[in-house]
Amino acid sequence: MQSIWKGKTILVTGGTGSIGSEIVRQLLEKEPEKVIVYSRDEIKQFIMRSQIENDRLEMIMGDVRDFRSTEKVFSSHDIDYIYHAAAMKHVVVSEKEPTECVKTNIMGTENVVDLALKYGVKKMITISTDKAANPTTVMGASKFIAERITLNGTTLADDDQVFACVRFGNVANSRGSVIPMMINRVIGKGKLLISEPDVTRFIMKISDAASLVLEATSQAHGGEIFVLKMPTFRLGDMMEAVIMYCCEKYEIDRGNIMIETMPMEDGEKIHEELINETESHNIYDVGNLYVISTSNKYLPAGAKKVEIGNYNSRDARLLSVEELKDMISDVTDISAPNNDDR
Repeated sequence: MQSIWKGKTILVTGGTGSIGSEIVRQLLEKEPEKVIVYSRDEIKQFIMRSQIENDRLEMIMGDVRDFRSTEKVFSSHDIDYIYHAAAMKHVVVSEKEPTECVKTNIMGTENVVDLALKYGVKKMITISTDKAANPTTVMGASKFIAERITLNGTTLADDDQVFACVRFGNVANSRGSVIPMMINRVIGKGKLLISEPDVTRFIMKISDAASLVLEATSQAHGGEIFVLKMPTFRLGDMMEAVIMYCCEKYEIDRGNIMIETMPMEDGEKIHEELINETESHNIYDVGNLYVISTSNKYLPAGAKKVEIGNYNSRDARLLSVEELKDMISDVTDISAPNNDDR
């Protein structure tokens, strides 16, 4: 699998984000000619430069929403592969700022696809989310359309160009996700907010998600949505695991932790889906991944057609409290209590 990246120039949009930066780290181990991080946050780029010292890494400031500045990257580099991770991903913020979400997730994706077509990029992989499977929020709807824009690239592309998507759920300890938010509240405010204990969500370590994104790249022929097979958690179990972790690590008295309930956000589901009912008729199993394919013309080697119905977090393998606590311990590195309510 390593050979397909060797000597290649690879663009990662949103490469300073949680999943984007892990994709960058793993790509740098694959002997590429160059990995270009294209993002608009100069502070994150500064931090990333200090953390990763590698002559193959190049950082470029810019915004996928700006076609002209994005085209400069394509015109000045002979790009072979693109990982399109730039996105607005926060559901609540996207609900409040739907126009900004559309500009980034839809128009930004269209810009990158158009430029990939124009400059003959060999492969483009768009990073998507479970919320695109059966969208009920602005963010989910925008990512659903971003998937369609990406897959449409296959119909417009030359025969040797590939456009595909990878769809997954929560990545543990990514910025703004449930684990760091809960931990910060416990160690900073001594309380937890919870909506519905029986809410279930998909979850995976960032490193594992990035590895499977690269695995999907090696199998993509064009027009597929690759779905990572992911375990799930109950929100109530995650709360219990976080409390256990914080009490042990920070010697917090469990009796001092307050638990408050709050209503679910508009559009929030009790259970998330990675594959919806309509898509479930075109599912192929390729080991660690499912493939949603609308065409049988090109399929990964060893793909087997399966009937799984809609793939949702209620019916997938549920992690125990102990497994969640172990995951928290593996992925969390908080050096001191944080009083910011973020």
